Amino acid sequence: MFVPTDRQKSLLECQFLLPPEKATRLRKSWAAPFRERVLPLIDEEAFRDAFSSTTGRPNKSIRLLVALHLLKEWNDLTDEQVIDHLEYNLQWHYALGIESDTAHICQKTLHNFRKLLMDNRLAQHVFEGVTLGLAKMDGLGLGRQRLDSTHVISNIAVLTRLGLFVETVTCFLEELRKAAPDSYASLDVGYGRRYVEREGYFSDAKREQARRRLPVVARDVHALVTEFVDDTVVSSLPAFGLLKRLFDEQCEVIEDDDSDKSGEGPPDATAGDGGGGARVRLRDPKLISSGSLQTPHDPDVTYGHKGKGHEVQVSETCDEANPYQLITGTSVNGANESDQNAVLPMLDQLEESGMLPEEMLADTGYGSGANIVESAERGVDLHAPVPAPHASKPTDHFQYPISGESQREPTSSTFVGPARPTAARSKLLELAWFSFDRACALVFSCPAGHPAVDQYLSANQLIALFSAETCRDCPLAGLCPTRRLSSGARQLRRSRPVIATKVRQAEQRSSAFKDRYKMRSGVESTNQELKGRHGLGELRIRGKPRVELVVWLKSLALNVKRATQWHVSQMAIPAPCACLT
Repeated sequence: MFVPTDRQKSLLECQFLLPPEKATRLRKSWAAPFRERVLPLIDEEAFRDAFSSTTGRPNKSIRLLVALHLLKEWNDLTDEQVIDHLEYNLQWHYALGIESDTAHICQKTLHNFRKLLMDNRLAQHVFEGVTLGLAKMDGLGLGRQRLDSTHVISNIAVLTRLGLFVETVTCFLEELRKAAPDSYASLDVGYGRRYVEREGYFSDAKREQARRRLPVVARDVHALVTEFVDDTVVSSLPAFGLLKRLFDEQCEVIEDDDSDKSGEGPPDATAGDGGGGARVRLRDPKLISSGSLQTPHDPDVTYGHKGKGHEVQVSETCDEANPYQLITGTSVNGANESDQNAVLPMLDQLEESGMLPEEMLADTGYGSGANIVESAERGVDLHAPVPAPHASKPTDHFQYPISGESQREPTSSTFVGPARPTAARSKLLELAWFSFDRACALVFSCPAGHPAVDQYLSANQLIALFSAETCRDCPLAGLCPTRRLSSGARQLRRSRPVIATKVRQAEQRSSAFKDRYKMRSGVESTNQELKGRHGLGELRIRGKPRVELVVWLKSLALNVKRATQWHVSQMAIPAPCACLT
């Protein structure tokens, strides 16, 4: 039965039982702002639907459970350590607003609450509610943010290819022995000796031994899959699904015929079944998908350029006027997924939470013409470099304005080239010398400063027309990238992402762009703080849903820690003397 937390103070709290000196020190510690500013931001009503409204035992205080998990991730503690602090730490008692004689909780309650957070996706709701509350309470600006990713690995061993095969077979045989002992007993005893009783017989092989043993394990995998693929009980086991996935991703079956007996491929690349018919061949490692199975203990782990694991996207405020910065959004992606695909989902997440920025700083991994355009349509200026063009040969760029034309000041809503060009300095004008809006849906003027007489969008292409009278006498007509029509008018027709890419390539060379971009690097220290201080670098869990839950909680714990520490520092500043005011 859902029961909200009683906010009435008890006279039996430690603050009323301690000597005055200790009570004063307690009220000046981190526990005071945590109690007074963080606890009221926890929305207990969001959990009401998870409990019966009329029957059952009353729930444990939602505010207490959320706060315990914040303190757990703040200090990177285990459940046992959390219970110890809850029972014996006076600062925790004061911060949580509980009495010392009732300060107790069982580990199963913590476990069940995390399952509730994970199954109902309430962790994100708690994160966004508390984070937005802190920002409003302390007047933090959300208009400028920065985005970066960091690589994390769940609690798994990094396996070699042979180790992956052996561990997957071992997991299957152990699950088979428990779930279907008769089927396990029907297997050849060699499987048990090789993968269960003699653990590590294959996986600890030296490199030269592994090359010979890997085809043997591949043959065993094929034999086990063939043996149980039609068994409805065994084939429904999760471990069998992983075994079959491993075989489909890493191996292929070739039929034994006259053409195959020529001995194609190295002798250790195939494994015969000993009885003719089909043979198993290992796929070339270069042809195996980066999303393939990396360990049977965490099927969600993938392989990327940073290694095996997950990629965590982190968005953080970076307003210089903020007394402290807050993480505003996170997401967990596969290690094999490009950062290019993370920009728009992050902006959508921030928009739904009410924390969408006006400007987002990101590195080259996030920059592309398509992302710049799509971000601008959401009202966000994606301030990220784009990859340099493939042609690395230096080109001449216009440096001076056309004689008689006035310079127009660039604005935040337009792309403007660094200077007006002259015909003497280039063989062909670039798109960067046109002036576009941030979403590349409008062209304001050509390099000569003339506006378009008509323009419209067609299939994500910007089509702009310039009058024949204006272009006829233009000294740049021979260099203009526009196309001359039969009427004498000129037409600019380009894809919006192409326009954004070309303009950004020119813009990112300017000192103004580089000055704005300097703030981006600060998010890397936040990633290191999450991994070093809050334990994101050494996770104690497996599986993407659990990783997502831990990332939400650790990110919120970092926000709460920063806010609490700032308020503690403010308490240490002496109040101005009344005679001076």
